[in-house]
Amino acid sequence: MRVYVAPCGIGLGHITRAVPIANELARRGNVTVFSTYLDGLDYAKRNHLPTYEAVPISFKVTSDGTIDFKMTAATSGFSLGIRTFLRQLVLELKYMKAFRPDVVFADSRASSLLAARLMRKPVVLMLNQFRVEIIKRPSTRKLTLLDRIFFLIANIGWLFIRTAIEIVWGRSQIILIPDLPSPYTICLGNLAIPRRYSGKVKLIGPVVENHYQPITDQGHLKQQLGIRSKKPLIYAAVSGPRVERMILVKTVLDSLKGISRKYNVVVSCGNPNGRRKPYAIHGITVYDWIENQDDFLKASDLVISRAGHGTIMKSMVYGKPMILIPIPDHTEQYGNARRATSLHVAEMMDQHKVNKQTLEEEIQWILENSEYYQNAVEIRERGRSSNAVNLACDTILNMATGH
Repeated sequence: MRVYVAPCGIGLGHITRAVPIANELARRGNVTVFSTYLDGLDYAKRNHLPTYEAVPISFKVTSDGTIDFKMTAATSGFSLGIRTFLRQLVLELKYMKAFRPDVVFADSRASSLLAARLMRKPVVLMLNQFRVEIIKRPSTRKLTLLDRIFFLIANIGWLFIRTAIEIVWGRSQIILIPDLPSPYTICLGNLAIPRRYSGKVKLIGPVVENHYQPITDQGHLKQQLGIRSKKPLIYAAVSGPRVERMILVKTVLDSLKGISRKYNVVVSCGNPNGRRKPYAIHGITVYDWIENQDDFLKASDLVISRAGHGTIMKSMVYGKPMILIPIPDHTEQYGNARRATSLHVAEMMDQHKVNKQTLEEEIQWILENSEYYQNAVEIRERGRSSNAVNLACDTILNMATGH
């Protein structure tokens, strides 16, 4: 079988959960090719994945990483946004005609899904956000009268765009949700899937390669990673689009100055094109990119990260409590963070309030309060029986053969 794998290219969460599925498909003797853009494309090139370069679609951010809807509207606008989407759609059709897939596996990619339907190819969709929302108003500044009018119009207009996106998602034959079963579903607030599509939905569990294998002794694993001290290990797994990553890296490094006297701290900058060898800043071990991120997650006592769905899933699979710092005004990440907080496996921090004092206090609170760790371990055990990679592969191949 020939499988066309099309993950969203904003950040690394989509492509890094698509890769284990593609690897398993290849292991079963199938041929795969990727189509992606931006961060996803950088990751694919660095890992020598066969990849088509898709037309990029993204949003604008301010200097502090906050999503800037006014700038996005000014530079893209409705008509330009439609034209960009159509360019992406046309290029996807071209790539699919060249590759001749038996099935298309799209992760949060509307253009790939529509291209597959136009070519009458079966399509399997994976996503963790069915209902895409925007903010009612910015959280970091006072609004002028013109700003208020803009956001009023934008929210009204978004109702129509959101409905169109939901209709596109509904055109897939199967919708895979890579999350934990109820009552532990992290993306619950971002789903809101209409009843008419419920028969297509399959919750498969977190897509984490080999997560069901037993975790090596934590102390021994720390030694293997070069961490000799017995102090607790704080692992800051920075992810997301490039600008937002750089801002969080600086915020975390500035806030963790001097903390190495009490903790081992490892920071991954999430840059797939960066150096693989670690270096030290303020007594903190810093990696531009970590190939074996799962090992650091398993060895850690606490994870600091954005509130992207992928990192939260991995942290919960390995039973790790978290401090989550969502991208400002990013509705999906705030939804994920609130859900993890309600399950008492994480605490959420506003990026603009993160500093040396507040972050150290939050770290100390979580490490000294065993409830977070116990809840994380309980959820890990509840999700241990899932095997999302094999379930996704079975679904994709069954769709290709018409079963």
